[in-house]
Parts: sequence; C-alpha cells; structure tokens
Amino acid sequence: MTKNPEHVSDVDAGFVLQTLEHDQLVGVKRAAIPRRTLSGGELLIVWALRAYLVFMMAVVFWQAWTAR
Repeated sequence: MTKNPEHVSDVDAGFVLQTLEHDQLVGVKRAAIPRRTLSGGELLIVWALRAYLVFMMAVVFWQAWTAR
C-alpha cells in the first residue's frame, strides 16, 4: 500500500499547531529532518561562498588592525 501525502495549506498547518498540546508540539518540532544531498554545482557554490567569507573576514581584520 503506497501512501501519497496530500498538500497541507498554511491555514491547516497553523490550525494543527494551535491545537496541539505543549508536549505534542515539542515532539513534532524535534522530528529529525534528513540532510539534503547537494549536486556538484551546488557544492561548488557553497565552497566558493565559504572561501569568500574567510577572505572577507581577513580583509576586515586587516582593516581593523591597520586603522589603529
């Protein structure tokens, strides 16, 4: 038997979250969400952004150091 999930509207999702008790809501929010596997191009973009971040942090530190 295959189960096809139906689309849940934002109104329905909000109603469900309002009607859950505290312990039920905590249980729902703690549900594990699996990691997404990224393709080669997506990984390249992520690593390029990381390298840019490290470079810009070095620039900021250098500017702060030389402004003294």
